[in-house]
Amino acid sequence: MAQNNRSNIRKFNSAGRHRINLGLVIFAFILLYVVVCLFLSTKEKKIVGYQVKNGTLSENRIYTGIALRDEYPVYSEATGYVALFLREGERAAYNNLVYAVDETGKFSNLTQKDPNESTSLTDLELDSLKQSLMLFSKEFDEKRYEDAIAFENRINDEMARYENRELMLGIDEINSSHINDLISFYRSSNTGIVTYFYDGYEMALPENLTEADFDREAYEAKYIVNDDLVEKGSFVYKYTNNENWKLCLYVKSDELKRFTEDEYVKVKFLKNQTVSWGRIHIVSNFSDGALITLSFTNSMVSFASDRFVEVELLLEEDTGLKVPNSSIATNSFFLIDKAFVTKGGNSANYGVNRQVISDSGDVSTKFFEVTIYKETDTEYYVSMSGLSIGDVLYYTPMEGVQTAPDQPLTFTVGKQGTLVGVYNINKGYADFKQIEVLYSNDEYSIVKSNSYTGLRAYDYIALDSSQVTDKDFVY
Repeated sequence: MAQNNRSNIRKFNSAGRHRINLGLVIFAFILLYVVVCLFLSTKEKKIVGYQVKNGTLSENRIYTGIALRDEYPVYSEATGYVALFLREGERAAYNNLVYAVDETGKFSNLTQKDPNESTSLTDLELDSLKQSLMLFSKEFDEKRYEDAIAFENRINDEMARYENRELMLGIDEINSSHINDLISFYRSSNTGIVTYFYDGYEMALPENLTEADFDREAYEAKYIVNDDLVEKGSFVYKYTNNENWKLCLYVKSDELKRFTEDEYVKVKFLKNQTVSWGRIHIVSNFSDGALITLSFTNSMVSFASDRFVEVELLLEEDTGLKVPNSSIATNSFFLIDKAFVTKGGNSANYGVNRQVISDSGDVSTKFFEVTIYKETDTEYYVSMSGLSIGDVLYYTPMEGVQTAPDQPLTFTVGKQGTLVGVYNINKGYADFKQIEVLYSNDEYSIVKSNSYTGLRAYDYIALDSSQVTDKDFVY
C-alpha cells in the first residue's frame, strides 16, 4: 500500500523554471532613470533667471565739474609778511580791513599769546570751525592725502586770522611799539566774497577749457596764508561780487542725451547736500564727449573756495527697468517691406504670403506667420524662423488699404538688421524681447519699460544671454 503511494509522487524540474523578481526590476528601472537624468544634467546649459525690477543708476549721474566765477585778483602793494583779517569765504564790505603787510616781521610776534592766557572764540567762529571739520570728514578721500595737509593749513590759517582780528582791538599797543610805520594796512575797495588762492582759472571762459583742465591730479593752486612773504605786485587775495556762476562738466558721448532733452536740470551738490536748478548749455565738443555748463544764480558762496565741485543730477529719465548687462543680447532679423506683411491664415496674426515650389516644379503660395519685433515707417523687423534668404513674398493688400500704382508685386527676402534685447523666460522657453537702453554703467543698464515687444517689471529673463538661443527650453 505504501509502495503504491510513492508511485504517485512526481518530481518537477526546477532548473527549467524562471522566477521574475518584480521589485528588483522596478528598482533597476529607477536606478537607470536616475543615472540618465544625472548624465543629462551635466550636459545641460545652466540657465539662471533674473527678475526685472524698476531701478536707477545713481552712480552714473555723478559728475565733477570746474566752477567758474567772476573772480577779481588783488595784488600786494608792498613787500613783506602778510597778515590776513578775513576768513576764507567771508564777505568784505566796502573799506573793510582785509590784510596787512609787515616789512619787519615783528607784527607776527605781537600775535604770539602768552601760553597761560586763554583765547576764546565766539559762537559764530566755533560753528564755522565745526562745520569745516564735519565737511572735511565727510569728503576726505584716503587716496588724496594732500587734501588733509591743505585742510590743516586752512584751519591753522583761520585760527591765525581770529588772533589777528583780536590783536587789532589793541591797535594802541601797535602804535606804541613804534613799528606802525613799517606795517601797511589795506582795505577793500569793493564788496565781495574773499578767498586766498590763485590757480589761473580766475577769469577763464568755458569755451577755453580743454580735456586736460579736468585732470585733478595735474591741478595746482597757490594758497596765501598768514606770515607768507609776498612781493609787491604779487597775488594776495581775490573777491567775487555776484552770485552768478557756472559749473563746467566733461560729458561722454553716450551721456549727452540727458543734457539735450530739457533746458534746466535739478542738481544736488554732494558737498552740503543742497539742491538747485542749473540751466544747461552745450559749449563745445571733445573727441569723445562735450563740454556742458550748468548756470546758477545762487549757492556761489558755499563753493567760493572750491574749484572742483561734485554734483549729482536728479533725473527722472534715469528710472526704468534695471537689467544686468550680461542679460543683453544682439539678434539678427529680416527687414520686410510693410506692404508684404498681412493678416491671414486661421488667426488674426501677422504673416507673409511666401512662394512655395514643389518637387515637381509647381509654384504655389503659402501663408506663414511671422513675429514682429520692431517697425519703422516702411519696414518690419521679423523673426528669421520660417524664412530664408532668397524667399519670394507676394504682395497681398490688407482690406481697406489702397494699392499704390507703382507698388511691386514681389519682394525677395535678404535685407537684415539687428536689435538689442533680452531673453524672456516666463513661459519656460527663451523668447527674445527687444529693449531700448536709456543709460548704462559697467554692470547694469536702465531700459525703457513697455517697449514694442513688452518687457515689463517682474518679468524673468536669462541672466547670461550667451547661454541661450531663441526658443530654448529652460525648465
